[in-house]
Amino acid sequence: MDSLEPEAVNTHVSAEQILRDVYKKGQKARGSTNIDILDLEELREYQRRKRTEYEGYLKRNRLDMGQWIRYAKFEIEQRDMRRARSIFERALLVDNSFIPLWVRYVDAELKAKCVNHARNLLNRAISTLPRVDKLWYKYIIVEESLNNIDIVRSLYTKWCSLEPGVNAWNSFVDFEVRQKEWARVRDIYSKYVMVHPQVKTWLNWAKFESRHGNAGFTRNVYCLALDTVANLQSLQIWSDVEIAKLVNSFAHWEATQEEYERSSALYRLAIEKWPSSQSLKDGMLNFEKQFGNLNSIEETISYKRKMDYEASLSRDAYDYDTWWLYLDLNSESFPTQLLQCFEKAVKIGQPKELSKTFHWKRYVYLWIRYICYVELELEDVALVDRLFQRLLDDIIPHQHFTFSKIWIMYAKFLIRQENVSKARKIMGKAIGLCPKAKTFKSYILLEMKLKEFDRVRKIYEKFIEFQPFNLSIWIEYAELEENLGDEDRVRGVYTIALDENSEFLTMEAKVELLQKYITFETESQEYEKARTLYRSYLELNEFSVQSWIEFAMYQSSTPTDQQLSDLAKLQSENVDEDIEFEITDENKMEARKIFEEAILFFKNSGDRQGRMSILEALKDYEETYGTELDKENVSKRFPKIVKKTKLEDGIEEEFVDYVFPDDIDDDKPKPSKFLELAKKWKQEQAL
Repeated sequence: MDSLEPEAVNTHVSAEQILRDVYKKGQKARGSTNIDILDLEELREYQRRKRTEYEGYLKRNRLDMGQWIRYAKFEIEQRDMRRARSIFERALLVDNSFIPLWVRYVDAELKAKCVNHARNLLNRAISTLPRVDKLWYKYIIVEESLNNIDIVRSLYTKWCSLEPGVNAWNSFVDFEVRQKEWARVRDIYSKYVMVHPQVKTWLNWAKFESRHGNAGFTRNVYCLALDTVANLQSLQIWSDVEIAKLVNSFAHWEATQEEYERSSALYRLAIEKWPSSQSLKDGMLNFEKQFGNLNSIEETISYKRKMDYEASLSRDAYDYDTWWLYLDLNSESFPTQLLQCFEKAVKIGQPKELSKTFHWKRYVYLWIRYICYVELELEDVALVDRLFQRLLDDIIPHQHFTFSKIWIMYAKFLIRQENVSKARKIMGKAIGLCPKAKTFKSYILLEMKLKEFDRVRKIYEKFIEFQPFNLSIWIEYAELEENLGDEDRVRGVYTIALDENSEFLTMEAKVELLQKYITFETESQEYEKARTLYRSYLELNEFSVQSWIEFAMYQSSTPTDQQLSDLAKLQSENVDEDIEFEITDENKMEARKIFEEAILFFKNSGDRQGRMSILEALKDYEETYGTELDKENVSKRFPKIVKKTKLEDGIEEEFVDYVFPDDIDDDKPKPSKFLELAKKWKQEQAL
């Protein structure tokens, strides 16, 4: 022990080291625990335990809004929206200024398709926090997605009445532009420039008028802007650069209207008003250069621009925006050099990396422009074919990625040249070398236009092999066979896709596909086959209430085999008359059988809520098709609501239970035959 004392004395632990150790320990991720829930009781126990944990934590730290959100998320995952709303509301009472809480609450209501709840909530949010732009944007996006144009307009009007930032005004303008309400846009801009009188605002207004107005409107905006700048000069709101920018824009716009004298006068007046602005002087000089001797100056400017572009591209060959402008310039001013410029662009601008990046996409669009120019302007078919082959064989690295658009364009080009066989080879090579869904669809469309339906079938088979999990492919294939009138093939497609041993389609996809199958059999008047499919539909839907109701209504609305033969016989006897199917007592009886089967199913499974829902559906059915006696009999079968208590973990809890009259009748002991005979003898003696 004596030998260890010096070492212990020399050991110093700083506060910084202690905090660092604590932080590192806090960063260690805790492994999640997987919980297997086997029955409803375990689920209730799990929910109760989690709620107790959340409530306990929130009692200790009620200001932790993240915990409130997680609590509400848990209830949403349990599909208990009522509890989730309660939690969100409690959290808002704690801190209604926490923006993510409002957003999560709204998103939860929208996800649950409770649009009116979300709308009311957003209305509360913008009333509580009117200066938070995110809530306004959220409200507007929701209403615009629902195409409630008037509501969106009223929201923007209310928001802008609070004089928000420029983003809100710009959004309002963009919205009215999308609606093509030019008069409303002008009204917005007239208020916008009063709240935010920046030069940029005036220029945006002028730009709008130049696009959607006329010369008079545009000139008035520019004049009003300059008058405002001149009158409020003493406030020094605008810098000399901004003023020069406004004047330059006005002058150049007048030049586009061929009002060169107005432009010159505008520059002279502006320089007299702001004589110290060098930017205005430079702008006037450039203007005179541009419009002094039109032909020679334009040529000089174009050549200078070309040199500038080439210098810029020599520094950055992947600046495809500049390449595009460079090609535009050559197309307008140097058309004879355009072919060489295209060749230069595709040689120098080819990216080096082997991944489908943004650069590659922009580069391929350069090729597309090159090919379109050669075909449409030069009309050189042979060169177009060589360019396509060069692009597909030497440029695009298909082992890493491809561009289906190029394959499709090449095939369409060959079709235009009436070379169908080569077009097929190109599409076959595309789906063999680098298959993509877009390529398959284009190939199918091509063969359908050529009426080669056997080829279409083979392509669909390859498409399904490529993406067997894609539900739309199966549906499109079945619809193709249905349109061709081959019912056996349609049933074959559906049967293969719905095979219980297949795992490539999800349960939801199979349910949707089965609905399509039922619709097909119904339209084919194969009602018994459709009823058989409904049994599978019930099983796939796990015997849900809605599926039982759909089955029952289907039984009611479709004829039996006997009724179908009777209708056919009547139709043959009355050829000129259209005989429609009417719901008979037999159909009603079949529907009631399904309802009774569903009630028995939920009774045996102990699902009281499901049983109650089926009774309500049966009641609605009898309201439409039943007699008074039928309605009365159904009403008698509805359960009584009884409050009961149960003991859980030493705590007595009250819950609501349903007591069905059918269950009571089943539980009653049946009287013996001896007692029945004695009762009958006593009645006879009394007489």
